[in-house]
Amino acid sequence: MSTYGELGQMLDKLLRLRISPLGIKLFTKVEDIPKEFEVIETVCTLCQIIGMARYHEKAVATPKTAATACAMGGVSLGFYPPPDDVVDGTRNAGVWAGTREATRKIVENRTYIEQGKFAAVGIAPLNIMPVEPDIVQIWATPVQMLSLVYAQIWDGGDPVELKTNGHGASCNEALAIPYVTGEIRLTLADVGDRRFAYAADDEMIMGIPISRLDTLVDNLKASYKGAYKFPYAYYFHPIAPGALQRCTADPQNKK
Repeated sequence: MSTYGELGQMLDKLLRLRISPLGIKLFTKVEDIPKEFEVIETVCTLCQIIGMARYHEKAVATPKTAATACAMGGVSLGFYPPPDDVVDGTRNAGVWAGTREATRKIVENRTYIEQGKFAAVGIAPLNIMPVEPDIVQIWATPVQMLSLVYAQIWDGGDPVELKTNGHGASCNEALAIPYVTGEIRLTLADVGDRRFAYAADDEMIMGIPISRLDTLVDNLKASYKGAYKFPYAYYFHPIAPGALQRCTADPQNKK
């Protein structure tokens, strides 16, 4: 089994990522945060911490007492219960959606990590992550994500689920949900991720439980020996011999 740092380097190389994968670690006590992390204790959003780790390429952490600028980010990690006026739609009616009922629906059936279990979160690029992460996030383009989806199904794995209402991408859909379910999750970077984590227009986010990463990278390498090596070749006229064979499910197609 490769180390998570080595796996991050392989992903960088195989997918030609613009920004290295991130490791995300949840800490039960603030005192557990390793000294390698810069601890942000002023009020912030979780996606700001992600943005700092991504663009400053350093290990950054924050306690639950500081991650309060966006209630739903801290709520997703179980740092504190959701505010009543957020749950019933009162606070964000006319902001998140047009009515209180529509706003309330946004937070219904949201997946949260158990309340009170963790007191802080640390985030860093995998190649400098000082502790084994719980979740790995890859921020990449749709075509790079396609390679990861091919890797997930290479050995018979289930398709990667992409399901979003546009709220809570990096904190909930690509962090809390993979943590709770143990499943790989793909999502669209939301408005908060664009404002505070500086997500590019063409970036998506994949959340991967650390227990799934080794197999995913092995499958990615194996899939490159088939038809899925990234970047994909473009076929124009004339079509190269064997091209259709590699791109079709019909083994009898010899043209």
